[in-house]
Amino acid sequence: AFIKERSMYYVSSDIVKPLTKPFQLSFVELIGPSSMEWFVSHYWGMTVRHFNDAIRKHATSYANDWRELAYWICTFSNNQW
Repeated sequence: AFIKERSMYYVSSDIVKPLTKPFQLSFVELIGPSSMEWFVSHYWGMTVRHFNDAIRKHATSYANDWRELAYWICTFSNNQW
């Protein structure tokens, strides 16, 4: 529950950047990209819980298994370096 109350500012600075620092890559480049189906524009100040709920609600309205969809999310897709 801890991370869900944080914002994307926290996710970027405390999770994404430390993980990608050795390589200076985007998170997506680090883990392996997928073909994007949806582009997401959002406010980094909202809680991760709200962001996650919105994405999941959208995904379940388009696919039987929401995990099959790929979203372009700037925090993970853009190189934060």
